[in-house]
Amino acid sequence: MASVELLHIITTLMCLVPFSLSTEAGERHVKFQYKHSFKGPHLVNKEGNIPFWTHGGSAIPSDDQIRLTPSMTNKKGYVWTKNSFPHEWWEIEVAIKVTGIGRLGGDGVAMWYTETAGIEGPAFGNVNTWKGLGIFCDSFDNDQQGNNPFISVMMNDGTKIYDHNKDGQDLQLGGCLRDFRNRPNPVRLKIRYYEKVLTLWVHMGMSTKPEDFELCARLENINLAKGGYFGLSAATGGLADDHDVVSFITHSLTPPKKEREGETGMSEEEQKKLTQQYEEYQKKLEQQREEYKTAHPDRVKAPETQYENVYERDVRLVYEGQNAIHQMISNLHNKVGELTTQINTLYSFVTSDHNKLSHVVTQDQTINRQEVNTLINMQNQLTAKLHEISNSINQGGNIERRDVGDAAGVNSKLSDVQTAIESLTHSVNHMSTQQLMGGQEKKDCPPPPPMPQCIGPGYFVVLIVSQVIMLVGYIAYQNQKEAAAKKFF
Repeated sequence: MASVELLHIITTLMCLVPFSLSTEAGERHVKFQYKHSFKGPHLVNKEGNIPFWTHGGSAIPSDDQIRLTPSMTNKKGYVWTKNSFPHEWWEIEVAIKVTGIGRLGGDGVAMWYTETAGIEGPAFGNVNTWKGLGIFCDSFDNDQQGNNPFISVMMNDGTKIYDHNKDGQDLQLGGCLRDFRNRPNPVRLKIRYYEKVLTLWVHMGMSTKPEDFELCARLENINLAKGGYFGLSAATGGLADDHDVVSFITHSLTPPKKEREGETGMSEEEQKKLTQQYEEYQKKLEQQREEYKTAHPDRVKAPETQYENVYERDVRLVYEGQNAIHQMISNLHNKVGELTTQINTLYSFVTSDHNKLSHVVTQDQTINRQEVNTLINMQNQLTAKLHEISNSINQGGNIERRDVGDAAGVNSKLSDVQTAIESLTHSVNHMSTQQLMGGQEKKDCPPPPPMPQCIGPGYFVVLIVSQVIMLVGYIAYQNQKEAAAKKFF
């Protein structure tokens, strides 16, 4: 039961930790506001309108962008949010494209945050007495000061009139000189209004990296009323550019909540009680850890002070490496010794007396009864064939008398060969019979030369086959000779 209560206390404390961190976090909360934003693709609906926005003048919405003014003279176009913005602090990021074929362009494009939604007018497509903030991207140098294209920040309280001939210098609070026309990528402006500080960054569109923003202006003590309207407008004069808006992204900025008394929903006494229980649990855990160390000293990790330093570790690694190399060399030395012993034994065995080698002859080198019968049958067949060949030659009586001596010589040769084969057969049979006799010891082979090993049955087979080949060759020679004689006569 006590363990269950302890687990419940730990769970409660773990739940309090993230809650306290969230309340003390110093980062502001950022939230996307889709009703005050637009971005392609599918920027417009089926009716050709922008959801939550209204447009007018020469503005032409499409699926990917909004063309505020085409490259035609004396055109004005605008888009405004239908709903006011309910948050006090905000951040917008606008991507625009200003393109034209001439070296100079006109007039420019502006971003607005005003108390009321604007209508078409002379100040870049809006009324020239607005109340709120205006960010102007002015392309044409009306005041002949040589400072255009220029991005400027202007504030108006609704009573001052924007002087177009002076490029609104009376209302200008800051800005930067940037050529935003004919960039390879859309030019992006990031405007942040947070705790009465207005900051403007510009991305000149020379790269596709989203972080390549440059600081253009930072203004403090700017008072903008809550619940304003966002808008975009553009205008052309004697010179004309295409003014396109690719996207308009809005986020609300909420400051972090300050820690308030009783925010956790627990009284001070309950908090103290939980803290005390947590400390007691920590002490109990530490006591159990010490008891475990005492009961299992071999499993206790050594303290940090007993660990080796970098120098000791390097020395240990070098020592271990040398030991490994020494062990490897010792193993190789032992293997070389074993090979040397085997080579010496083999050399002694080869150079020993031939009589000692006779004991090495294995049982596999003797012939069995089946091999002897096969050899005798082969010899009998050869003898019969030789008799047939001799009879055939003796019956050839049509040969000339001058060849009679040759035929008689052939018969004499055949008789000699037959006698030799019969003698050889008798010798083989005698030796095979002696090897197959039981109870008698095998005798050693005659020492070399000419035969360094025992005479086996293969030797006699080779001898008989060679004699037969010689005899057949001689008979073929005599047949050819006889045929030539018949043809001649």
